[in-house]
Amino acid sequence: MLSNDAKSQDLRVRRTRLMIEEAFIELVQEKGFQSITVQDITDRAMVNRATFYDHFTDKYGLFEYSMRNWFKQTLENKLPVGLNYGTSNLGLLIETLGEFLATLHDHCRPKNPNGLPAFDEQVVDLVTELLSQWLEERRPGNETSSLALAATVGAWAIYGAARHWSSQKHQEPIKSFTARVAPMIVTLIEQGEGSAVS
Repeated sequence: MLSNDAKSQDLRVRRTRLMIEEAFIELVQEKGFQSITVQDITDRAMVNRATFYDHFTDKYGLFEYSMRNWFKQTLENKLPVGLNYGTSNLGLLIETLGEFLATLHDHCRPKNPNGLPAFDEQVVDLVTELLSQWLEERRPGNETSSLALAATVGAWAIYGAARHWSSQKHQEPIKSFTARVAPMIVTLIEQGEGSAVS
């Protein structure tokens, strides 16, 4: 159990990290990612640069951390608790990710085609964790390595589909897009899993 000093230290660390993250998100929405500096972030968060570097290596590290948290919160808000594996739920996951990517680009206003740093791995890691959980619940006796591979391949396919939809500037409604794409990804996951859906 943590002592009172350790608890207050932990709270201070979390509060400081939250202040830095909130300042960063505000600035990205105002100026775009490429335009902001660590000094802008520390000024807005009212912390010194050394404190910033105690928490993050640079603004790219902060971006990755923020995007992971933002997407995790989006998943928790959009996907009902206890959701399990199935075509319609994969469709909901693709829809959630597609809308997240579209919102991200709307709010972060990239200045050039490469405007935002890569954050796909953080997003795909969260989708992989969710798919792994769904597959393990569905097939509790399956070999872990084949489930892990199926979840990873499925997560990258979901990310690719969502990114494709968001890059098409929403030409097709997200629900009709996911209705077309989800069955393809289910087939891909089931081949990786090495078994058919019951």
